[in-house]
Amino acid sequence: MTFLKARGAMVAALALALAACSQGGSIQSPGATFVGDPPGGTGGGGTGGSGSGATCPQGTVIGTAIGTTTVCNVTGEILTNLTLPRIAGVAYRLSGRVDVGRDLGATGNAATGVAATLTIEPGVTVFGDEATDVLIVNRGSRINAVGTPSQPIVFTGKEDIAGTAIPETTNRLWGGVILLGRAPIRGCSTAVAQGSVDCQNAVEGITAATGRQALYGGATTTDSSGTMRYVQIRYPGEFLSSAAAGDDLNGLTLGGIGSGTDISFLQVHNSGDDGIEVFGGTTNLKNIVITGALDDGLDFDEGWTGAVQFLVIKQTANAGGPDRLFEGSNRAVASLAGTLNTNPVIANFTAVGVRTNSAGANLQGIVLNNTGGTPGAAGRFVNGVVTGTNTCAVASTANTSPGVRYDSLMFDCPGSLDSVAAAAFSAGSNNVSAVATSLSASLLPGPNELARTATNPAPINSFFEATDYVGAFSPAATATSNWASGWTIQLLPPAACPVGTSEQGTLAGQRNCVITGVIGSGTVPTNLRLTAGNVYQISGRVDVGFDRGAALNAGTAASLTIDPGVRVYGSSSADVLIVNRGSQIFINGTAQAPVIFTSRNDIAGTQTDKARASREWAGLIVLGAAPIRGCSTAVAQGSADCQNAVEGITAATGRQALYGGATPADNSGRITFLQIRYPGAFLTSAAAGDDLNGLTLGGVGSATEISNVQVHNSGDDGIEIFGGTVNLRNWVVTGALDDSLDFDEGWTGKAQFGIVLQALTASGGPDRMIEGSNRTVASLAGTLNTNPIIANFTFVGVPQNDASAGLTGIILNNTGGTPGGSARLLNGVVTGSTTCLNFETANTSPAPQLDSILSSCAGGYGAVATARLNAGSNNSTGTTATLANRFINGSAEAARPAVNARSIDTFFVTTSYIGAVRDAADLWWASWTCGLAAGSTC
Repeated sequence: MTFLKARGAMVAALALALAACSQGGSIQSPGATFVGDPPGGTGGGGTGGSGSGATCPQGTVIGTAIGTTTVCNVTGEILTNLTLPRIAGVAYRLSGRVDVGRDLGATGNAATGVAATLTIEPGVTVFGDEATDVLIVNRGSRINAVGTPSQPIVFTGKEDIAGTAIPETTNRLWGGVILLGRAPIRGCSTAVAQGSVDCQNAVEGITAATGRQALYGGATTTDSSGTMRYVQIRYPGEFLSSAAAGDDLNGLTLGGIGSGTDISFLQVHNSGDDGIEVFGGTTNLKNIVITGALDDGLDFDEGWTGAVQFLVIKQTANAGGPDRLFEGSNRAVASLAGTLNTNPVIANFTAVGVRTNSAGANLQGIVLNNTGGTPGAAGRFVNGVVTGTNTCAVASTANTSPGVRYDSLMFDCPGSLDSVAAAAFSAGSNNVSAVATSLSASLLPGPNELARTATNPAPINSFFEATDYVGAFSPAATATSNWASGWTIQLLPPAACPVGTSEQGTLAGQRNCVITGVIGSGTVPTNLRLTAGNVYQISGRVDVGFDRGAALNAGTAASLTIDPGVRVYGSSSADVLIVNRGSQIFINGTAQAPVIFTSRNDIAGTQTDKARASREWAGLIVLGAAPIRGCSTAVAQGSADCQNAVEGITAATGRQALYGGATPADNSGRITFLQIRYPGAFLTSAAAGDDLNGLTLGGVGSATEISNVQVHNSGDDGIEIFGGTVNLRNWVVTGALDDSLDFDEGWTGKAQFGIVLQALTASGGPDRMIEGSNRTVASLAGTLNTNPIIANFTFVGVPQNDASAGLTGIILNNTGGTPGGSARLLNGVVTGSTTCLNFETANTSPAPQLDSILSSCAGGYGAVATARLNAGSNNSTGTTATLANRFINGSAEAARPAVNARSIDTFFVTTSYIGAVRDAADLWWASWTCGLAAGSTC
């Protein structure tokens, strides 16, 4: 408890000193997961400004961007219902003390009170930057923060958003989350009866922090403060004044919370004080993870009589802590005598401590004391494992009402129990301390735990589920398949290959996990997660789900989630990953730990000429149900019946892979911080021309998020887009042997911040930097034409390919359809090719639009391209590019007037410059790409 002890020194300075270290690769699964726009991301398109360009929702105010993450501030009192929606590129800041509602008092009818509900959508990130940045849900109000396993809600610190937090050691970045309710408490602030409606108290620290009390307590046992489910609270507990004052906040503080509140699947990570502290009330907790707390893991006091089931507490030797795994007290403050005593029931827990803290003090596991009140705290502990601390349990001699009870506990600590704890241990059933723990991965049951006799907790409390094992995890749990999988961080190290993959030896010192067939079929689970610590082989054609059709009402949906730092590889043209219509992929890379799709040769280090390597495996294909133009049958363009088979797949595997439909906002998932290296192998032969692309997007919808993607040395196009409405941000194509960005069949999406660097990597390439077409195939006539908007790009080509053919930078043609492909191009730099721009005469519906384009090529321009340049604004063909380090704006680029792309579409980030990279300080590309930064190789 913060009023009992002074804290040690913070480690913020250490965290900053180590910020250059890789953070993402150390997060194992259950490990880093998507958290809105992931902490650790640097965004794109420069620093400061308006971030991602997203609009802040009503009830929030635009703040100072972090990189290009848009910050929406939440301030003051929330006195009407407020929703924080999931918006790509947005994080919400708690700016100072934020109150949900105004205290309605113990009876819920205070004249000055106001009830409100704060709703937070799955995947949202909320952060603070100071100790006073704290969220308080007052009595009578509610929080509705319900995430999902793949999109938990994350409360964190600013450094986490900026990418400088270190998951192992960072802490005390901001205040914390406080819920206050009207359930009975013991610690009344005045001389009234314990547990009565008049018994209330002010939550610790808030008066000192903000000058206004935040009260809890009452007589409503079933009071509800809302729901928190699939939530992470990272790096809270900063000092409100100083370490000496001991007034750092907890990760989650629960004051007088009632049993109507749902708190489950919640993690507190690296809190500067307690992980969770409970002051009275009747609240129950389930599926709770507390990691790295600098004080106690779970601290409870003031008459808490709730229950906890499935609890993990894992200490780490952070500076300044930790202290106890559990601490229970029973302070009375000014209360009259009463019978409301601290006495929770805690079942199925695994608590792993450290022997001593940084001050050299011996640490204890379960401590039940009488600090601040007599009798001391009581509690019943069932089906638990305690290990790692010097002493497993300590109980005060005053713990007599109702006393301490232990059943089916496994203690493994070198120190002796004190007399009260020893007596309870002997009096209980099925307790053992003479057998060492055999936990695998530090937390999962091993043979010694499985041999223990459990107590069924269901008859003890109706809140509990029936179990027949000790510890937090069942005998069936694995490091990649357990109730904590996917939504927690820094919990379990990498273990065996995930269920649905097969282990086949090792590659480059890591376990090799093979993926085959269809995800969601047979032994492959519907939701497959590729966890960090292994390498993954795509063996043959691997499908995510079975095609659900244009109406998304057939087949079987599945999902593939890939953790930060994971490497996935193929070995031949047959090795391709296809995400089918109605299924989703979640590639959750970070700036420090991008996901890498590559070849076996690359991982094994067997490429003979790395700079020219390409065509070593097939590629990634994502298919959706958004409208397309190129229907395979005579139906209306863009209709639900308009679909097509993605090129090459029939020849490769004998089974079509279809795309297209009538759902513009179709969602195929999220791809962020991804490298795709050396794809585009020929499916049959070079003569057939059926090599695949690095990233193929067929009919992908606008709800799909794709950002921070690099395709390197593709044997065909880098990125090819067939229709749909998908948008791209922060995209890089290097060394493509055909076109770098190829689009067709009615693509009407947007793209911003694109870098293209061509190279003579192998015979036969490269070709164009952009090719836009508009084929119709068998479609009926229609008006769905290819016409994306592409802003802030820097394209650096080569004059000719290996066949000595002069190359064109951007070509918009009418191959396969009339009118030809069109586009609106803004704020671009095109240089290096023989000809910068060449448009077909049929590009008339709509005509291409060009504004603020600096094109610097030796060859002439076609008549249509020249006309379009002259029709636009601020275009130049007579200015020589002055790019530094190949793609960073120089003086000529900086002098060009730019168009505010944000005024054209809200997808775009506001910029005041042309090109993809404003200047040498604009580093959106630097940490997650290969071959761009000095000294970086692919």
